[in-house]
This record gives sequence, C-alpha cells and structure tokens, in this order.
Amino acid sequence: MDLFCPDSACPNHHPSPFAHWFDYHGSYPSCGQMVQRYRCRSCGRTFSKRTLSIDYWTHGHIDYRQIMEFCALGLSLRGLSRRFHTSVKTIQNRIGRLARVIIPVLSVAQNTIDLDEDLVADGLENFCVSQDFPNNIHLLVGKNSQFTYGFNYALMRRKGTKTQKQKDRCERLYPRVDFTSHTIKKGFKELVMQMNRVSAGRENLALFTDERVQYRLALAENSDIAQRRKDGSFVHVTINSKEPRTVMNDLFSVNYMDREIRKDMPEYHRETMCFGRNVGNGLERLCVYLFHHNFIKRYRIGVAGEERTHAEVAGLTPERIERLIGEVTTERRFIRDGEVVDGGFLDHLWRRQIPTPLKEKPDYLQKFAVA
Repeated sequence: MDLFCPDSACPNHHPSPFAHWFDYHGSYPSCGQMVQRYRCRSCGRTFSKRTLSIDYWTHGHIDYRQIMEFCALGLSLRGLSRRFHTSVKTIQNRIGRLARVIIPVLSVAQNTIDLDEDLVADGLENFCVSQDFPNNIHLLVGKNSQFTYGFNYALMRRKGTKTQKQKDRCERLYPRVDFTSHTIKKGFKELVMQMNRVSAGRENLALFTDERVQYRLALAENSDIAQRRKDGSFVHVTINSKEPRTVMNDLFSVNYMDREIRKDMPEYHRETMCFGRNVGNGLERLCVYLFHHNFIKRYRIGVAGEERTHAEVAGLTPERIERLIGEVTTERRFIRDGEVVDGGFLDHLWRRQIPTPLKEKPDYLQKFAVA
C-alpha cells in the first residue's frame, strides 16, 4: 500500500513518489502488533497505514475476498455470520466497507473504460420490507461481455390486482412513504446519464431495451442523446419482451444478468423468507455481487480454455483487474476524491441516503465514511 495524506485538500494526498513528504510520528498497539504513525509535513495531519486501510476503525480482520466469494455463492447474512463466526451486524459492516470501495471503482470505470460494444438495459423487479413496496433495479450491461456498467434503484407502488385487505393495508401505509412520480422514467434517466459517461469515447452506439414507453421518454428528454441522434451516432433498438429469452435474443445479456442475480442472491429468490429489510444494505450487497461478477467470475464456465473474466472481454487487461481486486480488498477510498458524481445515485448509495420504506430514522453512516 502506497502512503498518502488522508486529507483530500492536502497536496500530499497525491504525493510525488520521489518526495519525502512525511515524518515518523511514533507508534501504537493494535490487534496484537505495533502500528507506525506518520505526520504530513504539509498539513500536519497524523495517520498510519490503518488510516488508509479498508479495516480502519475495526478490531478484527475478515478476509474480504472470501466475503465476495461467499456472497456470490448465495449465502445469506446469517449464513455468512456462521461461516466467519461473527455477528450479522459485523458482516453487514464489512459488506458496507467493500461497497464504499467498489462504488468509486464503478464510477471511475464509467469514465475511463474504452467501450467497444453496444449496450443493453432493462429493469429487475423485486421488493424490500414488504410486497407492498416493490422496486425496480435498472441494469446497464455490455451486449457481448455481460459486464455490468451501471445500475440504479427506483421505488414503486404495488401493481396488479389486490385483495380488499391488501388495498386497505396500502391505503394505511402509503401516506408514510415518499413515493416519486414517474419513478421508472426518472430512474432510467439516471441510467442514461451513466450510459453517456460510459460511451463518451465511442463514435457509434446502439442501446437495446424492451418496448417499455418510459425508456423511450427518458431517452427523448436527454440532451446528449438528442445530439447524438442528430449526428446519427446513436440508435435505440426496442425488442418485444415476449420474444424467447435465448442467446439469439438481443436482450440476452440483461436477461442473463437478471437470471444470475435471481439465482445467486437470496433476497431476489422467488417466494423466499430472505427478502431484504433495508434498501441501502441490499444495494451494498448488490454492489459486491456485481463486482465479483465483473472482475472475478469467468466469462464462460464449462468452456474448455476459457479463462477470461467479463472485465477482460470488456477490454480491461488482466493486470488492471488484479490491481483493482487488490485495492478493493485492502484499501480505503475517500468520498472527497471526486471519483463519485455528486448528487447521483452512486453518491446517495455511498452516503446511505436511499430511504427504506416505513423506516423513520435515516440509515447510520460511520463518520469515517465521509471524512
């Protein structure tokens, strides 16, 4: 781990590798060993390697790579707590730490990846707290690589035919929840902004979706898309959602991701008791799952000689992938670095500002997360 000043406003937050910009500043005991402290010569801030570690403010280490592996295998929080011989609260804390490193990685990838494929988008419907509060997880997936470039969340009202008891319950509970009008369109507009960042360097782009009218309206209201349509460098292709969901379907990549999430994540199983109780916690687990899918899981399992990951198929080098995995499982990221777009979905997720239905108090966020 390279040393740097944890103060994002300090010039030594990104120091020259040849400059001696710190002084040794004593040591302290932690977890049975002595930890060296340092003092920045520019701003006077004191810190240690623990300050820059994903384990900052913890009293014990859990293997973060194993947490990702077992999350991808479908273990619930209770199952993970039994596996690591610790509490559910501790497991959720470590997943949250992982998510706050993965979120900037996803944000940086959106701005720096050299997109070499068309994109597919659709929504995965689930619920949190109760079936009276369904939600829609929009996914933006590479058509060839199945690399997930972006996602977001939209809360909806319960749809379909309801019994009188369900109608009465919704009428009683809904005044306590802040529903956004046109939530699907607004959620997809956020996904379109993520798509614009991903595809900024690509001359021609095709976006494949189903025929949902909210997608067409969201695209029509985006000025960048309007300009690209005028230039002839963007096309929106709609596919009937009733078409067979085979590999020949242009929506295969996003249908594949829907299936994988339903299969691997307990809270997305049909008719299960493992439904989510907190929206922020569930989205953090989804972050961890998507990182594992993108950077660790093989592109094709059971195909002889196929060792590439989805990220390699999307164009990332194996060296960069290994470096990212090492950073995610060991290092701490800082919100003030500007890697996450202010006010966007990923920023709200980092700050745990996405409300859970019927939960009156805001989600707890450790002070160090926004330091």
